[in-house]
Amino acid sequence: MAQFNFVLPFLPTKPVGGVKNVFQFANRLAARGHQITIYCTVQRPFKKSKTPVWVRLFLNRLSLHRVGWFALDTSIKLKLVAAVNDQSIPDAHATLSTWWQMAYAVASLSNSKGLKINLIQDYELWTGQEENVHASYKLPVQHVVIARYLEQLVFEKSGRLPILINTPIDTKKFIRTIASEDRNPASVIMMYSEEPRKGSEFGLEALNQLKQKLPALKVTLFSVYPRTAKIPTWMDYHQKPTNLVSLYNQHAIFISPSLGEGWALPPAEAMACGCAIVCTNIGGHQDYAKHLQTAWLVEPQNPASMANAIAALISNQTLKNSLATNGHQFIQSFDWDEAVSKLELVLLGKP
Repeated sequence: MAQFNFVLPFLPTKPVGGVKNVFQFANRLAARGHQITIYCTVQRPFKKSKTPVWVRLFLNRLSLHRVGWFALDTSIKLKLVAAVNDQSIPDAHATLSTWWQMAYAVASLSNSKGLKINLIQDYELWTGQEENVHASYKLPVQHVVIARYLEQLVFEKSGRLPILINTPIDTKKFIRTIASEDRNPASVIMMYSEEPRKGSEFGLEALNQLKQKLPALKVTLFSVYPRTAKIPTWMDYHQKPTNLVSLYNQHAIFISPSLGEGWALPPAEAMACGCAIVCTNIGGHQDYAKHLQTAWLVEPQNPASMANAIAALISNQTLKNSLATNGHQFIQSFDWDEAVSKLELVLLGKP
């Protein structure tokens, strides 16, 4: 079997959707017999820091145990490195980067490090540097994207068509245990985030508006963040729930007010669990959210529109159940085995 290097731009001490996806790929490739080493670096191209490298390495080593939020296969090695270069990264069949800055580092490696792959999981403009991000799409590496809007973006900026591997859903874990028609139609669930890009403030506003018109509305939020005063007392709140599948199944509608996503996981998970989906019309939802077919799409930053969509589904249970059923069936096509097989072929140079 083959040796693959995965390169992360930081030590992931808390759950992050993109890192979780990389870890899932690593586990499943390891289960197929491949040797995987994940390298976490403290230095990145285009990022300056006043803290000495040795201090950052020391602090990261102290935090290494905090990666325990994900159960990596015992055969997978997780290593800290000061920087990604020919000295720190061993020879392999392929080396995969998972962030635009690291694509530059991987592109500079010698050919003995194997095929150079860059996994693009979002339009990575959070730290600015738009020109450098766009230029990374032209680097001599094989780009892999997780959503169709990213496929189009990379092609427009580079003239090269990347390989599309949609983020899959674990449909053996995220399952429908309660029929959609048997759920309280006025029950809504949402992931809450303090990150402005997730649009939670607009979701809360939509739910507050709807509560005034529909006192029977039941809302549950879940989050990695502690509850704050921003959350109305009438809403249930679960921090780092261990029963997420059960929570999805106890609600009829899931809402995602996000302003931008790479490929949003929670709506897809909720869809697999039989929720009807109301979400924003953004690229990170569109691969599985088809308006009035598998979901109800609304424009971002429009609480009134989202509130109206939720109200419409509550009052029209035939439509709500239809979206839930269609969505549940459609999301089954985003299969982990198929996605891993595609990535495996890319890493082996046989796409």
